[in-house]
Amino acid sequence: MRTALILPVLVLGAGALFLRSYTLPPAPDRRGGTTLLLTWPNRPVFGSPRAACLAAPADQPVLPCLITSVSRARDDGFTLLQLPFCATCYDLSGRIAVMGRDAAATRARLEQIARFGW
Repeated sequence: MRTALILPVLVLGAGALFLRSYTLPPAPDRRGGTTLLLTWPNRPVFGSPRAACLAAPADQPVLPCLITSVSRARDDGFTLLQLPFCATCYDLSGRIAVMGRDAAATRARLEQIARFGW
């Protein structure tokens, strides 16, 4: 019985390694929501389009970076599920995005990003 369960557990465990999500807040030009997708594990589990743009230089425009990050996440992965906007997921992705970064520089960059409703 135990050996019959090992294969399904291994398959689910391997699949979980490739499960990622990203959350977009609602704005006048988009509905917002949380997307679960299968993709390469090159982003945090609760990924954020903002995380890819935090490390960019301060003089670089932030909106093209945000759009590119979301497009890359959509193109690189296979969408499993679209969920309504989840404030908890959005907050968690923001916290993960700023881990290990300079607090002042990150705060300034997040203020730039917030101006565009991201």
